[in-house]
Amino acid sequence: MRLTCEECGAEIPSDTCPACKEPAPLWAKFCPSCGNPLASKLSKTRAKKKRRLCSDESCIGIIGPDGTCTECGKRP
Repeated sequence: MRLTCEECGAEIPSDTCPACKEPAPLWAKFCPSCGNPLASKLSKTRAKKKRRLCSDESCIGIIGPDGTCTECGKRP
């Protein structure tokens, strides 16, 4: 079963609750169906993806692992 937005019909990123097996949004702290506490996978994913933006305000790149911008090649 998929979760969809009631307003626009877009699919909501979700996972299955381990207790009741119903879908729950990735950012949910508790299952909307049974109230079971959930580990928020979205917050864990965001914490892993701390990105540093390029210091050049006209560039859309991020600083890669080698310390240079992925778009323009500049160093911060």
